[in-house]
Amino acid sequence: MAKLTVNKPKALLVFLAIFASLFFGLASLTFVQLINTNYVFLLAPPVVLVIGLLFFFDRYAFFLLVIVTRASLDSAFNAIKLGSFGLGAVLNALVILIALLTLFEKPVKLNVDLNSLKKSWLFFLVLAFVSTFYAPSFVPSLKVFLIYVSYASMFALGLHVVKKPEDFDKWIKAIALSSLIPMLYCIYSIALGTGGLKLYRYEGLRLQGTFPHANPFSTYLVLIISVCFYLFKAKTISISSSVKRLLPIYILILIGMLLMTKTRSAWGVTYLFFLMYALLQERKFLVVVVAAPFFALLIPEVQDRIADLTTGNDFGSTGYERLNSFAWRVKIWGDSIAWMNNSHYIFGYGVSSFQQFSQKFAMANAFQTQDFDINAHNIYVQTFFELGIVGLFILLALFTNFYRMLFKIYNRDKLLIFTVTAVFTQILLQSFMDNLLDYLIVEWYMWFLIGISISKVSLSNSTPAQTTTLKPIA
Repeated sequence: MAKLTVNKPKALLVFLAIFASLFFGLASLTFVQLINTNYVFLLAPPVVLVIGLLFFFDRYAFFLLVIVTRASLDSAFNAIKLGSFGLGAVLNALVILIALLTLFEKPVKLNVDLNSLKKSWLFFLVLAFVSTFYAPSFVPSLKVFLIYVSYASMFALGLHVVKKPEDFDKWIKAIALSSLIPMLYCIYSIALGTGGLKLYRYEGLRLQGTFPHANPFSTYLVLIISVCFYLFKAKTISISSSVKRLLPIYILILIGMLLMTKTRSAWGVTYLFFLMYALLQERKFLVVVVAAPFFALLIPEVQDRIADLTTGNDFGSTGYERLNSFAWRVKIWGDSIAWMNNSHYIFGYGVSSFQQFSQKFAMANAFQTQDFDINAHNIYVQTFFELGIVGLFILLALFTNFYRMLFKIYNRDKLLIFTVTAVFTQILLQSFMDNLLDYLIVEWYMWFLIGISISKVSLSNSTPAQTTTLKPIA
């Protein structure tokens, strides 16, 4: 009998082909059932394919594309989201992967001491990860933990991608350029009264652009206004004279859009930025800065938003009257802390637990709790609730270490470090009033801006107290 000869490579190829056919056939049936009649979901596979190919061939070109476009993608991602999973999660994973891949590249040596920052990040992420195991629901908590990892990854990548001054110019201009599509979409929405304009029962029309809500959009505008102002004032950034002349007009358009978001905390921190710049950098602007609020108060919508704070400070005699947004926040903060059991003061209830428990303590009126999940609208209250005193201490240590580091390198590039410090301060101040830990786009741009700025400053000829060999945090 003749001996049967099997070509192993061909047999393996046939086996893989059969397996792939079965897998993708079943996946196609599942996918068709999931999309039902939502045909826009059909865009998801080709988009994922394009993202994957671009990432495979040049991950830094892919990352540059992410920086330029991420602020414009939330609405599109939400439109093709399947349950709690979407393309946003894919991008988060790829950003973390890019940061991990830098482990295999030549370490970047920075003449800035980052050891305390790295330890603070590490302690915070370790505690957040451990908390996912005692949180009320593991999957949502793990998802939030991975978002926190992506923030650390953006910081690490910012430190890694600047090898020479021209690299910094490219990346900071990419951050500013990310606002172009949202700005054009806002103009389109204002002209047609649709899209990025949303009507609220009490606040009226609020501009939210390409974002899911006006609040994160306003915080993003706060950051972009500061970055664009830096580009306008910096003498070391390579920008054409025509673009330089257009930047003040562009900044004024962004400020106009910021006013239309009707987010008071964003108005306040933006004003603070220009006031501090006038006091510390150019005193001649003080007259304009001091006069600006009086002109703003001539706008009826601004008057209404300020006046709103004078009413609705309690539920009234009936117990059903509306709270203004600040009083509502204060009520939630007090109720959430009062609801906590003393045994959870040390380590909290776990990441993402505030939202999951919110229906137990957030009051819709004087008699009933709300029937939907909300977040704390204050990252310090949220962190205490979710990670306890230990987590809040680590978070504050992280912020303190950033300020200490920025203070040490201030003289190396005063305008840049002033801008970064101002942006960081603006975000932390807004964190008293909003869910900044949940504003992924804002956090990404902020941490990446801080990273590239530290890298740029480290290229100076100043003699450091200590040299740091950078390896990614995430």
